[in-house]
Amino acid sequence: MNGNKWYIKLSLSVLTGLILSLAWYVRGAAFLIMLAFVPLFWLSDISLKEGKRNAFGCGILLFYPAFFVFNLITTYWIAYCTVPGAAAAVILNALLQTLVFATWHACRKQVENRILQAVMLIFFMVSFEYLHLNWDLTWPWLTLGNVFATMPAMVQWYSVTGTLGGTVWILLCNFLVYWEPLAKKEREKRPRKYGSILTLCCLILPILISVIMYEVVERRIDSSTPIEAVIVQQNTDPWEEEYSLTNEEEIQRVLEVAKPFINEKTNLVITPESAIAHTIDMKALRNRTFTEGDTRFEGFALIDSTIKQYPNLNFVLGLSTVTISDRKISPASREVKPGLFMEFYNTAGFYNRNGLVDHYHKCRLVPGVEGMPFPKIFGFLGNVLIELGGSNSSLGKDTEQRTFPFDVNGRELRIGTAICYESVYGELVAKFVRNGANVLAVITNDSWWDDSPGHRQHFDMARLRALETRRYVLRAANGGFSGVIDPTGRVLAKTEYNERTAIQTIVGAQEGNTFYVKHGDYIARIAIPFTILGVLYAVVMAFIRRKRK
Repeated sequence: MNGNKWYIKLSLSVLTGLILSLAWYVRGAAFLIMLAFVPLFWLSDISLKEGKRNAFGCGILLFYPAFFVFNLITTYWIAYCTVPGAAAAVILNALLQTLVFATWHACRKQVENRILQAVMLIFFMVSFEYLHLNWDLTWPWLTLGNVFATMPAMVQWYSVTGTLGGTVWILLCNFLVYWEPLAKKEREKRPRKYGSILTLCCLILPILISVIMYEVVERRIDSSTPIEAVIVQQNTDPWEEEYSLTNEEEIQRVLEVAKPFINEKTNLVITPESAIAHTIDMKALRNRTFTEGDTRFEGFALIDSTIKQYPNLNFVLGLSTVTISDRKISPASREVKPGLFMEFYNTAGFYNRNGLVDHYHKCRLVPGVEGMPFPKIFGFLGNVLIELGGSNSSLGKDTEQRTFPFDVNGRELRIGTAICYESVYGELVAKFVRNGANVLAVITNDSWWDDSPGHRQHFDMARLRALETRRYVLRAANGGFSGVIDPTGRVLAKTEYNERTAIQTIVGAQEGNTFYVKHGDYIARIAIPFTILGVLYAVVMAFIRRKRK
C-alpha cells in the first residue's frame, strides 16, 4: 500500500473512529474494540517510515479524524440539550485523545523496542484518563474501559482494577492483534514461540477469570438484611414542566407515583435529581424557619403526612438548594449585595420524620453548565455561558461523599447517593462505600437528552459502579431508565423511557470493601510517574541522536 497518498491515511484514521463507534456499548459489539486501534498503529508505522521530522505535529493530523469521528457518533446526543456544548465536547475531547496518541507517536520514533512502545502507550492513555477524571474540564464518558458496561459478566475483575484495568486490557490486546502477524518475518530470523498463544491468552483469560468471579460473587450476595425501597420515575418534562410546576405540584407528582408502592416495611423512597426543582434555602428547610405561604416550601407537609403513616419511611430527595451567608463560603459563593453571599447546590436531601436530617451536594459538576472550568482564567466567559444554558459561576460542592444512616430492624445501615454525572466516576462512587454505604443510589435527570443513546449509556455505567463496589444500585431517573442493579452488574428491574411509574424492590444490605474500593484508581497512580519517565526518556534519546549527527 502506498502510504504517501493522503486519502489512504485518512481512511485508516476514520476506520478506527468507525470501529470504536460500533464497539461502544449501546450497539452491543464491544469486542470490536480489541482491534479498533490496529489501523492507527498501521498509520503510525507508515508515517514513521516516511521519516518526517515533526512526528508530534504529524501525529495530530493523522489521528484527529479517528477521535473526531468516534466522539461525534458516540456523543452527538449532547446536542439535544445544548448544541454549543456538544460541539465543544466533541472537538475538545477528540483533540485531547489525539494528543495522547500524537505524543506516543513522537516518542516511539525514539524507542525501537516494540514492548516498550506498547507499555508507553498504555501508561500514556491511563494517565490521561485519570487526569480526565480529576480536572475542571472533566469528561470521562469515553474512558475505554466503559465499553464493557453492557457485558458486566466479562469484566467482574473491575472490582479489583476499576475501568482503567479495562483500558490496559484493550490496548494490550490491540497491540498483540496488530504485531503478532507482522512479527512473522522477524520470527523467521529470530524464532519466537508461543506468540499466538500469548495473544489468545490475553483475549480469553480475563474473560474466564471474570466468569468464575461472577459465579462466586453471585453466591455470596448477602440477603440477610433486606432493604425495601421504592424508586420514583416521575417523568417531568425538563423543558416544558420542570420550572413551570411549583414545588408543591412536583411533590404531589412524586407521591402520586410512589404511594401505591409504599407499605409498612418500606425503608426508602428515592426520587430523581431535581425532583423538587425550585431553589430551597437549606437552613430554613432544616430548621423549619420558612414563612407560611412561601411557595418554595409548600408540599413538604405532604411528605410529612406520608411519613406519619409509615414510620420506617425515609426519602432521598433531589433538590436545588442555596446557602445564604454573610461571608464567602467558597469560590462558588456569589455576592448578591454588600455583605450577603449565596451559594447554590445540586443536592440529595435525606428527609424523614425529623425533617431534613442530612444532605449531600454534588461534587462533580458538568463543565460549563454547572461549573466554570478554571474560573481564574475563564471567568470572563461567564455571560457567554449563561447564553448557552449554563451558569456564570460554579455551583457549590461537598467536601466528601456523605452517606445517609437509616434503620432496618434495629440495624443502622447507610445509603450513598451519586447525583447524575457522578455515576461515571468509579473512584468517587467507591468513596461512598468507604464511608459506610451498604447500598447505593443514583439520582439523575437524563430527560434533557431525549430518547437518545445518552441516557442508555448513562444507565449502563451504573452497572459498572455496582460490580466495582459489590453493592446494589437503585437508580431513579426522571424520565428513564430507572432500575435496580445487583452487585454483579446484572439488571434486576428496569423501567421504560418516558414512563411515569415507580419500582418496588427489596435488596440486601452488603458489607465489606472490594480491592478497588480500598485502593481506587491505583493503576493510574502507578502509570503517571512512568508516563513522565517515558516522555523524558524519549526526549533524552532524541537529544543524543541529534548530537551524534
